[in-house]
Amino acid sequence: MQFEAQVFAKYLGAKIDDGILLQKYINAIEKLKINLTEKEQKILYYLHKMPYLLPFADGAWALLNPKNGIRRRILIMSALIETQSQYLQYFLNQRDLSFSIIRLVFRGLLAVMRAIFGVFLILFLRWK
Repeated sequence: MQFEAQVFAKYLGAKIDDGILLQKYINAIEKLKINLTEKEQKILYYLHKMPYLLPFADGAWALLNPKNGIRRRILIMSALIETQSQYLQYFLNQRDLSFSIIRLVFRGLLAVMRAIFGVFLILFLRWK
């Protein structure tokens, strides 16, 4: 589960430096009982080998299967990263608002493109 947590954290723009975030992740998964199906475990195995596919798969799952176990685990990691003080600058921007809006639009368009590509990828690999 440690490698899984590291892959998800890296995808979300963070890294696990200490065991605290990792332990929180493991505790959250156990407490919320987010178990993966056999198919999801196989998909996670492939994502460990090919983590560059994760943004596309995540975008597609957001559209096609939001209750996917892997996606739910990614959202848990996202919520935990938001609670870490070293990542505060990612969530509370204190810079120029106009630049932030441009970045927001760009990231939104990028997310839509990833989701569209991800849908084709998910359907092609039968990961739905």
